[in-house]
Amino acid sequence: MSVNRYTDDDFDYGYDIDDLDIDGDGQAEEHDKEMPRRPVKKRRRVKWDNIIILLTIVALSVLLVLLIRSFMNEQKDNNESLPAAASTADPQPTVSDKPQVQTTDESKMTEITTGNEPEPPKPAFPVETDITVVDGVTYINGILIINKTYGVPESYDPGVDPTAEAKLQEMYAAAADEGIILWTASGYRTYDYQKNLYDDYVARDGKEAADTYSARPGFSEHESGLTFDVCDPSSSFDNTKEAEWLKEHCAEYGFIIRYPEGKEDITGFMYESWHVRYVGEELAKIIMENDICLEEYFGITSEYADD
Repeated sequence: MSVNRYTDDDFDYGYDIDDLDIDGDGQAEEHDKEMPRRPVKKRRRVKWDNIIILLTIVALSVLLVLLIRSFMNEQKDNNESLPAAASTADPQPTVSDKPQVQTTDESKMTEITTGNEPEPPKPAFPVETDITVVDGVTYINGILIINKTYGVPESYDPGVDPTAEAKLQEMYAAAADEGIILWTASGYRTYDYQKNLYDDYVARDGKEAADTYSARPGFSEHESGLTFDVCDPSSSFDNTKEAEWLKEHCAEYGFIIRYPEGKEDITGFMYESWHVRYVGEELAKIIMENDICLEEYFGITSEYADD
């Protein structure tokens, strides 16, 4: 068992111990004083001075942190305002007329022009032409030309061009593989056939109207053996999936849309989405990719002499 040991300083008896006179029998001689029944332990006083000092230190620390943060924010604002101020400064004049060179992060060099911008490239069309006439049939750079300006004689009767027919069938087969069914509504026509057809249109709609969609005999591309009307030869064919496929792929087989939309004043005929003309793959791709017509490529007209 542990025993707590106390000294006189640890207890308060309620009176001074020196006032007691204890004799040999151990009894108090004080007559009017009583001894406390049990000792009472002293309560320790809180040292307020230490608490005040601690609180002062904490307050000063907080104040110091706030001052440091305020200073840092002020420096940050000053740094952000520097680029804006620099951008308003007057640019320094250059002392050299030579092009300046700027190096990118990838160590590539980029030349900065000094205001002498290159001229835009000249249009590639029309091309230089070599016109040849053989037995009344006109060829430009080897391409047979039939329009309102260039006709063929009544005796001209070449029949269907075998190369054009073969490429046409190849195109039809490719379309069929993609679920597009194409067929020929009209192909080669003789001079007499074209004359009868044109006369019928004139009788029905008048000459002026007929000249916008039908060629006079001797001036129809159908007489070349290189031209075909695909599917429905009417405006009902426009914007169909077959017409879209034909426009997108015809050049792959050497064909062009001979009378494209928006070129009526140049070709002399209305837009015919069904009318294709064989000119060979190389020329067809140039014409279709550049959205031009044959007249624009060669720089030629398409007008009847008596108009």
